[in-house]
Amino acid sequence: MAQERDLVVEVEGELISKPYVEITLNLLARFGIAVRREGWQRFTIPQSSAYRSPGRVHVEGDASSASYFVALGAIAAVDAPVRIEGVGTDSIQGDIRFVEAAQAMGAEVASGPGYLEVRRGRWPLQAIDLDCNHIPDAAMTLAVMALFAQGTTRLTNIASWRVKETDRIAAMATELRKLGATVEEGADFIAVTPPATLTPAAIHTYDDHRVAMCFSLAAFGGVPVRILDPKCVGKTFPDYFEALFDLVRTPVEAVPVIAVDGPTASGKGTLASAVAKALGYHFLDSGAVYRATALVAMRTGVAPDDETALARIAATLPLHFLHGDAHLGEENVADALRAEEVGAMASKVSARPAVREALRQLQLSFRRIPGLVADGRDMGTVIFPGAALKVFLTASAATRAERRYKQLISKGIPANISTLRAELEARDERDRNRSVAPLKPAEDALLLDNSELTVEASMDVVLKAWNQRRPFG
Repeated sequence: MAQERDLVVEVEGELISKPYVEITLNLLARFGIAVRREGWQRFTIPQSSAYRSPGRVHVEGDASSASYFVALGAIAAVDAPVRIEGVGTDSIQGDIRFVEAAQAMGAEVASGPGYLEVRRGRWPLQAIDLDCNHIPDAAMTLAVMALFAQGTTRLTNIASWRVKETDRIAAMATELRKLGATVEEGADFIAVTPPATLTPAAIHTYDDHRVAMCFSLAAFGGVPVRILDPKCVGKTFPDYFEALFDLVRTPVEAVPVIAVDGPTASGKGTLASAVAKALGYHFLDSGAVYRATALVAMRTGVAPDDETALARIAATLPLHFLHGDAHLGEENVADALRAEEVGAMASKVSARPAVREALRQLQLSFRRIPGLVADGRDMGTVIFPGAALKVFLTASAATRAERRYKQLISKGIPANISTLRAELEARDERDRNRSVAPLKPAEDALLLDNSELTVEASMDVVLKAWNQRRPFG
């Protein structure tokens, strides 16, 4: 409460991000505070002003986050519009004016209270020359839309980009050039001229969520784009990529797969999980698929030679992975699957052709955008023979036995290292000589012996190989 006198806020220099100040003024008015302002330089809260509850307040969706989906509609929504709910023509947010910029570039927009519907209109888009002081952050997305515009798009009054999470003018210029654009940059402007043909590129995000989100849209213009460190979107929109992928249709064969194969206890599961986490991809532990089948069989008393019953279990297995752990329905079975008797049963189960066929479709179903890292014994040879990168991970029997011993002991499970080594060698022999999908590296696999490597070092080798793959290498 301004009890004794007026409260005055004076701005020195030019006020940046005026729309965000407008939001504050609008909300203050809703709560009974009428702020007098002189232009954008002086704001006065009158004496005796006090908050009064409006009773009920509608909280809008974030117009800034909506801007990426407005751009998506302008670039790619040909058959049906992208519908954005929670923010619309009644928004008090300054970033809603991004819609006007998108329309100027050619987007078709239908809107009303609480919603927007955006689809591609003019194509190619139309270049614009825009003072972006009213949408300083959302304007970054216009720079990517400029890749699909006819002419040179010039965005001015964006000096604030220089002092955000990174120097955004420099970052945008660098990454746009990777895609083939001609870019001119200055202290407070950027001008983007698209190339005749865009170039595939791996986009460095500079740990800036907006760089990651706006450059993801370039892929919808038909150019392969790899976003490095996609997890940086967690700052403001943790589920951005999930929301984005929910709106698109992608041929399953276009979803990238990294296959990591190798003998038991080679560390392939740990490596594959780490690579999946680093890339933001889905993870498939195919060994867990067979172990889960074996676990259910053991729990229900199905014999290892009852192929028909085992196949029935495999066909209805409610398996999924959460935070790297295997779950059967709601039950976390990660520890149960590591038991040696379950592993021994899984080796026998996996030799049954009917079981392997029943589980094949389950494993294929894990191939979802943005990508999949799958580990096992036949990921690169049988399940995903067209995987973009195949890794065959090996380690000496002594090293693998020691790793398994430490793993079991750490969980309070008694073990004998000599027995473990003998069991590993026996299982290797069975896996190599089985008639169905024997354990062997794919002809084009990257062979990696990690006997002397840490998980981090092994991951670096795989990620380096992945980053060198076409079309980005």
